[in-house]
Amino acid sequence: MYKYDTMTEAMETLQQRGYTQQFGPRGEYLENTTKEVKVTSNEFDVDEFYRFEGPSDPGDEMTLYAITCHNGMKGVFVAAQGTYAEEASSELMAKFNVSNRDGINTDGAVTPMDGLPTGDN
Repeated sequence: MYKYDTMTEAMETLQQRGYTQQFGPRGEYLENTTKEVKVTSNEFDVDEFYRFEGPSDPGDEMTLYAITCHNGMKGVFVAAQGTYAEEASSELMAKFNVSNRDGINTDGAVTPMDGLPTGDN
């Protein structure tokens, strides 16, 4: 599968692969702000995910999800650690628990983000 060194590289490549929409959580659903499309947790599937974190601060963790809606629309959802705690329902966020699902690219191991100090200098 795919492996990326930076969030930017992952997003650019996913866009070239057809994941052109961006989604954000709005309670019980994800919303595509440019198209005003709303999808609930049973209307999309997680195809891939990639996790990135800062080399010295676990709070810098971000996860990029590539999703496909059942209507054929493809896009990405970026979740920063703790960012959506109050903006998304627990049912919606449970959809992104991909650790035990077949068919999802789980090669997106935690990778330090480039350009951040490591504290070893």
